[in-house]
Amino acid sequence: MGYSEQDNEYGFISRIQRYSINDGPGIRTTVFFKGCSMDCVWCSNPELINPTPEILSNKHLCLHCGECHEACTEGAILLDQGEYVIERSLCNVCGRCVEVCLGFARELVGRCLSVDELVTELMKDQVFYNVSEGGVTFSGGEPAMQHEFAIKLAQDLKSINIHVAFDTCGNVPWKHLEELSDVVDLFLYDIKLMDDDKHGEYTGVSNALILTNAKRLSALGVPMIIRLVIIPGCNDSVQEINDKLSFIMQLDSVKQVDILPYHKLGVGKYGMLGRNYLLKDLMPPDHEILEKLKSNIQSRGLKVSVGG
Repeated sequence: MGYSEQDNEYGFISRIQRYSINDGPGIRTTVFFKGCSMDCVWCSNPELINPTPEILSNKHLCLHCGECHEACTEGAILLDQGEYVIERSLCNVCGRCVEVCLGFARELVGRCLSVDELVTELMKDQVFYNVSEGGVTFSGGEPAMQHEFAIKLAQDLKSINIHVAFDTCGNVPWKHLEELSDVVDLFLYDIKLMDDDKHGEYTGVSNALILTNAKRLSALGVPMIIRLVIIPGCNDSVQEINDKLSFIMQLDSVKQVDILPYHKLGVGKYGMLGRNYLLKDLMPPDHEILEKLKSNIQSRGLKVSVGG
């Protein structure tokens, strides 16, 4: 399968995270799909934006042995001021440098898995799903970019009574979400910004499709949790927050709002991908601001959590 092709038997996955407690109800296993339809400047998982394989390179673990340089047939590993760096325009992501790295300084991100392989892996945690009323969450990236595979995987999980939650930014064709709504128990729906100009500036896309799809999902009666990432100085103004809450109040199927405060946990990955991080001086929001937002949401009769 080509990495950009749709396939209902094989999907392109980054990782599987066990014992998640912030990605839906109960104890969950989260499957991270590779590839996203947005490029948010604050993204904490930049390795999931590109739908093709990538290599993370951690210079702090490098032993400077030169094995990667010798193994690379494309001449993409260069010695620059004592550091072995990847010239990504030459790299074909074959993974040879990962295989020979003695210090485990390189990691190949992205692997192709079948539905059966993934179900077998996910069922190892069934006891935790059962005792906690948990299940499996599809996340990313944007899992709806691989909607045919996601539908087949959800169908197989549902056939063995596993609860399926789906984390989406909503920036995908409506048909994809409509088809997924038949096999997904809960949508975790991200709303970044209501101001369309700023949305384009910070995410690379308009929010028009996102807001329209949220209304359509709600009209189907599909249970939704709205997720609000709070980025200081970007989307935390009084006007922006009030606009978000006014919009959410129009969505009858919303069961909860999750406040997700900005954090710096993914900053190091940008350098490992050869990318610049544009918000390096930004600090997480104050606790007091988050509590005020929580009270504001609760006053509208909505259940709310901070951190998911």
